[in-house]
Amino acid sequence: MAVPVPRRSSRAILLDANGRVLLIRFAIVRKGEAFVFWAAPGGSVEAGETDLDAARREVKEELAVNVALTGPVHTSVNRFLHKNVPVENIDVFFVGRLDVADPKLHAASDEERAAMQLAKWWSCDEVDQTTETIFPPDLSTVIRRLI
Repeated sequence: MAVPVPRRSSRAILLDANGRVLLIRFAIVRKGEAFVFWAAPGGSVEAGETDLDAARREVKEELAVNVALTGPVHTSVNRFLHKNVPVENIDVFFVGRLDVADPKLHAASDEERAAMQLAKWWSCDEVDQTTETIFPPDLSTVIRRLI
């Protein structure tokens, strides 16, 4: 079995005044089918960038807003195949407040525009009860600790 390629990413757990979390719906096409999941705004940490700087940049790129972030508040590790290459992804999470009722996506690249479909506020109960895939799987536990 091939050794996984390490990937580090930073994500922002953005909470509103009601304790809801903002998640983005992604659809990644694999073998002709879409793998659909919800995740906090974020992405890869670039060379020379801190985890916190990466989280801020990703929020700015994906939502066109500047937010104050603190943390890290959580770390998650998952493995997956990306273009048939095994990847071990380490997500570092920061937290911030966002008071935007109807957030809009602002994808930076064609690939992101194709993958990012919707930004939506979720309550902890909705995260717990959904049958949709949410990353990380323990997100509602993390949110409850933060609110």
